[in-house]
Amino acid sequence: MASHERIDPAALRPVWDALSSLFLDTDISLLRDWRARQLAASPLTLPQIERILVNDVYPICRWNLFQVAGEWAAFDLDWLERAIHRRRSSSLRRLRIFDVFNSRILNWPEWQATKTAIVVLRTPP
Repeated sequence: MASHERIDPAALRPVWDALSSLFLDTDISLLRDWRARQLAASPLTLPQIERILVNDVYPICRWNLFQVAGEWAAFDLDWLERAIHRRRSSSLRRLRIFDVFNSRILNWPEWQATKTAIVVLRTPP
């Protein structure tokens, strides 16, 4: 998220929650409709949501894809919020040159399907 953007913190929690569902070790396509509705209802633009996915949620949640601990129903939202805030405020944040590779998630088929569903939901009839 660019430092000049000011987003209501209350608007971020449902976005973080919905985006974190992309990293569950279950069939995440089953959550696509819920995820798309949550994100479409957000006041954030699609580019803002994608920046949050790339810069905030992906770096924190990606490690769950490598865990072998049984099926997760969801991430603890309080934990996720604390982890995102810690990462955002870290003095080392500016040194994370490899974060550019996080954008590869934007090409994931499930994100592409979710993004399409958001656009459809936001398009007037």
